[in-house]
Amino acid sequence: MKILYVYGKTKERDYVQALRKLGYTVEEYFDRQSDHCANDEEIGQMIACIKENAITHLLSIHMLPNLSVAAYRMGIKYIAMLWDAPVLAMNTIFGKLDNLWVTSYDKLDCERFKRYGVKHVLYQPLTVDRDALCKWNMSGRLQGNYFNEISFVGRLYEKNLYDAQITNIPANMQEYFTSIMEEVAFRWDGANRIFGTVDKQILDYIKLVSRGFRINNPYDEADERFFEVYYLFQKIANIERVCCLNLLAEQYDLTFYTDSDIEEGLLRPEVKRMPAVEPGEALSLVYAGSKINLNISMRGMEGGTPLRIHEIMGAGGFVLSSFSKETAELFEEDKEIAMFRTPEELLEKAEYYLTHEHERREIALAGQRKVLHRFTHEKKLKELFKWVEGE
Repeated sequence: MKILYVYGKTKERDYVQALRKLGYTVEEYFDRQSDHCANDEEIGQMIACIKENAITHLLSIHMLPNLSVAAYRMGIKYIAMLWDAPVLAMNTIFGKLDNLWVTSYDKLDCERFKRYGVKHVLYQPLTVDRDALCKWNMSGRLQGNYFNEISFVGRLYEKNLYDAQITNIPANMQEYFTSIMEEVAFRWDGANRIFGTVDKQILDYIKLVSRGFRINNPYDEADERFFEVYYLFQKIANIERVCCLNLLAEQYDLTFYTDSDIEEGLLRPEVKRMPAVEPGEALSLVYAGSKINLNISMRGMEGGTPLRIHEIMGAGGFVLSSFSKETAELFEEDKEIAMFRTPEELLEKAEYYLTHEHERREIALAGQRKVLHRFTHEKKLKELFKWVEGE
């Protein structure tokens, strides 16, 4: 077996190192690939690399159409490890080729992929680089000396498709979508109240009365589902994250690490804004150096546990997260992770865990032990290749 690991948006080499540690022969391919469509020139370059290096398996984070086509033409297997949810890109011809093997951390997305016609699907939680985390030993280095009270690392989704199209949406339809957002936002109970709220008639009406309204949907998916996922989900995430940060900043020191281009006045002046942190050692230091690390998952992530949670825990940090049924299956609530279902519970738990330091540290330590024992790259890759070769 000879694996070609193809880098996409992320450039971390931890999966390559884990594969080599397991004894696999791995070549690396750094040329950026088109995300949403196949490119003949890039496919030709990929095929040439496959031939030259006698590659038997392609591997990447996310599903890249070029790789799906190149692997199909060469008769080899392509493995895509998905870090997002929901992933409508699987409902394309590139996601339905026989040679594609997909892993997802969201059980509901796994079921959708099977309905789409994706041939090989495996549920796998996301994982961390155990060797690097143990080497950095952030908890040991900091010795309980925190530099943040509450921190949030992420984006506000301030540049979302809904806001970009708002001037092209009739006022009565804006009111309808606002009512949906009011019904959905700030209720983190594991229910998805978005899917099914937008139908074809609604979008046809908007298209009829507004010539400027466009939905650039590249997938074999209905426009109404595309609108729910890429318009409403992101707008709700924008609303929830802005409000939660402002709510916490009224009472606590809150540090926000982001590359978001934030409009003046959107966040309270008490929110301490810091530049985005590079993944790796610097990010782990932020997680370990914060008494509470906030996670507010995207609405489209109905069940899966985002990588942020695993990385916070792996670094020895304490996680306060919006509730997720699947996360509650992976981690024991109030023993390995803390979760909230309403803004009121968010404030209550922030207050509780900031004033109960011993309990907070015990939860962080228990979460770290589980992640470093159960959710590591080596364990994931062993299971992954056993599945690929077994089928």
